[in-house]
Amino acid sequence: MKQLMKPAVETSAHGPRRRDVMLGAGGVAAGAMLAGPATAMAGTAKPAKHAFALAFDDSGLTSLRAAGDTFDTDYLEPGQALGHAVLAWRRDATGPWRTVDTASLTPARLAPPNAQARVADYEVSDGAGPALDLTVRLGMEDGQLAWQVTLTNRADTALEIGDLALPLPFHTEFKAKQPATSSVLKHSFVSGHGSFLFWMRSNSVGPYLVMTPERDTHFEYWQPRTGARQDSDSPVRSYRAYQVFIHAAATGEAMRAEGGRWRQPLTSLTLKPGETRRFGVRFTWADSYAGVRDTLVAQGGIDVEVAQGMTLPTDLPGRIALRTQDSIDAIAAEYPDQTTVLDLGTRNGRRIFELRFRRLGENLITIRHGQGRATHLEFFATEPVETLVKKRAAFIAAHQHRDPAKWYNGLLAEWNMETRTLLGPDNYDRITGWRIYEVTCDDPGLAKPAYLASKNAEHPVQAEVIALDDYVRHFVWGGLQRTTEEEDSYALYGIPDWKKNRDSADPGPKGRQHYWRPYDYPHIIALYLGLYRVATRYPAITTRLDAAIYLERAYGTTRALFTIPMKIEQWSAYETGFYNEVVIPELIDALDAAGETAKAAELRGHWVRKVDFFVNGRPDLFGSEYPFDSTGFESTQALARYALDHAGQPGFPVTSRAAAQRFADAQIAANLFCRGTIEPAYYYLGSDYRAAGGDAFTLTYMAQMGGWALLDHALNDADDGRPGMRLAATSFLSAWALVNSGTAESDYGYWYPGQANDGASGGGFEPSSHGTTWLGQPHHRGSWYYSSESDLGFCGALRMAATLVSDDPVFGRFCFGGTLEEEDGWLRITPRDGVRRRLHARLTRQRLDLEVQGARFAPADSIAWHPTEARLRLTLDGEAQRQPPTLRLRGLPKGRYRVTGGGVLTVTGEAPWVTVALPAEVREVAVARV
Repeated sequence: MKQLMKPAVETSAHGPRRRDVMLGAGGVAAGAMLAGPATAMAGTAKPAKHAFALAFDDSGLTSLRAAGDTFDTDYLEPGQALGHAVLAWRRDATGPWRTVDTASLTPARLAPPNAQARVADYEVSDGAGPALDLTVRLGMEDGQLAWQVTLTNRADTALEIGDLALPLPFHTEFKAKQPATSSVLKHSFVSGHGSFLFWMRSNSVGPYLVMTPERDTHFEYWQPRTGARQDSDSPVRSYRAYQVFIHAAATGEAMRAEGGRWRQPLTSLTLKPGETRRFGVRFTWADSYAGVRDTLVAQGGIDVEVAQGMTLPTDLPGRIALRTQDSIDAIAAEYPDQTTVLDLGTRNGRRIFELRFRRLGENLITIRHGQGRATHLEFFATEPVETLVKKRAAFIAAHQHRDPAKWYNGLLAEWNMETRTLLGPDNYDRITGWRIYEVTCDDPGLAKPAYLASKNAEHPVQAEVIALDDYVRHFVWGGLQRTTEEEDSYALYGIPDWKKNRDSADPGPKGRQHYWRPYDYPHIIALYLGLYRVATRYPAITTRLDAAIYLERAYGTTRALFTIPMKIEQWSAYETGFYNEVVIPELIDALDAAGETAKAAELRGHWVRKVDFFVNGRPDLFGSEYPFDSTGFESTQALARYALDHAGQPGFPVTSRAAAQRFADAQIAANLFCRGTIEPAYYYLGSDYRAAGGDAFTLTYMAQMGGWALLDHALNDADDGRPGMRLAATSFLSAWALVNSGTAESDYGYWYPGQANDGASGGGFEPSSHGTTWLGQPHHRGSWYYSSESDLGFCGALRMAATLVSDDPVFGRFCFGGTLEEEDGWLRITPRDGVRRRLHARLTRQRLDLEVQGARFAPADSIAWHPTEARLRLTLDGEAQRQPPTLRLRGLPKGRYRVTGGGVLTVTGEAPWVTVALPAEVREVAVARV
């Protein structure tokens, strides 16, 4: 998303502005050449036709391109060389490790490099004499780029190889002002013999470069690249390429001594005197995601497909489909007494297994294959989604500052799960420097009320609504937000907090006018709109303000979004996608329904102008406050949806559906580019990726926000939406792994046990063994102990929550987000998606979309559908609401239908939605042909 990039550093006394600069990025315009999402998600792969264009010198492989490529992309980092190895070894099992990096050694023998290969022999010795002969060959072999490392023990005693690592200096740093296609993003799965990596460009156009281990080689550990700085105040580190380890026992010892954690076994190799061992990897080209999957199988690995997700609630089954040339010898559970594994046989060349977990937290499934090979799949088991939805909201409401003597009275507070500390402006805990804004404002501070309001619009609780009203009354109105009695009404103060800005001696945008960051506004819009929905829906819930006031404030805040940042800092809200702004069309509809047609028209004008820029302009789809980010893809899908639904209408700036479709396809391909689509680990599959790929900060809020986009596209725009539905369902469940919840038996949480943390959340997941989070705290592999922005993702999860039934091309008929039983032509469906309002079915020859408003489906045995006879039986929960419920339907065959209590409706085609009003307090609803 193109935007007016603000100064890299704000020079106020409060320090740099939020996310002042990220020194690694580059975007792609929506109008640029991109691969379509259909190529990404499905289809039969065609063999890659590209050859390798290589350049070697004495240091190694210095250039790696695809011959005849459409774009001039060198996959290697400038100034670096591929083709080296790093070892740790020792003679004595109790002695210290010695390390060797061939990049710093002079070869004993070096074959003259040419355009096809480099072969180097190294002799390694110590004070006791010769130790190892090491040969590294990198070159073409049978049309593939082959990399072999051969070790020979030249000592008179056994040697232990504690590390064997391969540095991978690929050009993965995206920098501002460089061509979007000059860098590549790494996708990686390091987990045994089935490991793989692949690199792709941000325009998603192939070829993709795929790396796989040879048959007797496995990967077990990795270390992230260093040297790319995330922010201007990040520490400066020397460059070190990303490394993948074949053996990592030595590094593992050091890692654990530093407090790191790792789930997979870390091994060493013992070489007898004179013994030789050879290890190898292969690089090949693939034209698409489907081509990557086919490459994994062709190279002797495993293509793993997943149904339901790898974050798996205990009340839902999941499935895996394995495609490989190997025999599947066993599926071994880490906790066999608390895991159910069912062999469902073979379908379309894949072995399919059903999994259920009863032990909360991480669960390792080991695939034993090919007579001695092993691949590890990491799952995470959670409580049921509806339990997570409610626990998270209850936790937020219970952790509120309630002290009238404090200026931050009413603040919904940050919490440290590790130390069980409630943060506030008088105690920032471990958050230091300019990042203290995280506690009170900006996306982290405003995420909690946005989620709490969104959740109560679905599942209202009086105590939680009181907490929201206290937040609005004491912290927002007249504090964080300027009132209607003040100039620049509805403006929202930014970092470091509203108190410092209001009290600042500076009257300008670095002080008393520091309310120009547009990202902040949609969260408060969502807050007011959520409270409006509570006030208009639930008669048993009392709100402090009238519904009309919440609606007016939502309108005023939206108007301010599009006017005040431009007025103060010339920052256009039309040119960047913001999290949570997808509620604006709903707000426009609410204004129309309330008779506020002029205000609705005003906001519609702003929204249409934004749609016009994104569809007809050339927005940078990866731009945000960073030059490269994944944060806009909920918004871009909402803009695409609006364009597709209104294209060609009189006065609408998108004059053709084809133009809208081009933008829709471009932005969904970009969404998929920076998302785990193939990598079968719970912290990768379905998660969004930032500039570091999967090396840091996964399961962010965009996993679920961008997941909503995938689902909306799959249901409405894709030629065959079923593969997209599967990935969307995985994205929906993925980041619920960050909610620290559990039962008394599990001590109330996997990440940070104890009842005090039940319902708390981590702000992201760190896949590396140890390091530093974006907020500046040391971490080990796992969830953060601060929630940060995670509640933004849960807002997206509530919006996309639905039960899906699909005749999946891999798994056959399957229910996502619920359970399914079939009997006598009836499909009996129980929604377990956390919201229980929506059902979407995509069968081979029939589709159905079903939504209830003003009610929800009952928690058990609530939907029965007979596709052949076009009959429905629904059971609603009977929760009292102010308005009678309505039933929205799409996909029934043409004809006339009688609806219980709703009269007769006529369906003229499968595309349009039809809406039926139901009697108040209705519990049983039947739909049948007349």
